[in-house]
Amino acid sequence: KVGPRGIFPLARRHTDRYIAEGVALIGDAAHGIHPLAGQGVNLGFLDAAVMADLLRDAAAAGRPLGGWATLRRYERARKGNNLEMLTLMDLFKQLFSNDHQALSLLRNLGLDLADASGPLKHFLMRRAMGLTGELPLLAGQYSQALKR
Repeated sequence: KVGPRGIFPLARRHTDRYIAEGVALIGDAAHGIHPLAGQGVNLGFLDAAVMADLLRDAAAAGRPLGGWATLRRYERARKGNNLEMLTLMDLFKQLFSNDHQALSLLRNLGLDLADASGPLKHFLMRRAMGLTGELPLLAGQYSQALKR
């Protein structure tokens, strides 16, 4: 038997603080994004990959894994990037949920241009996957595998 149907709002969420003493919020615990482009899992994977690098470095240096310096590095590394993607996806949601004729024409023109331009399309895809800039070790290995 199927129970009553429920709904929940698809809304952006972003915590003010990713860290507290001995604790770090990663992935959906730190941020929620509209599932428009499936970016939530990419952000979570990058959060985890950055944390893995920082924990490895802390262990190698003999620093406490849950120490403030390690956790603060994680927050600085991820919070801005996550906020950027959350904001971009909000803009896309607004752009694609509006049926105004001029906006629709402009939107289609932009999509056609991006699709026709190999280098631009490649850059946008890598950016959406979080594979630009300084990458954590796990993401860098994945990025290199995609180039082959």
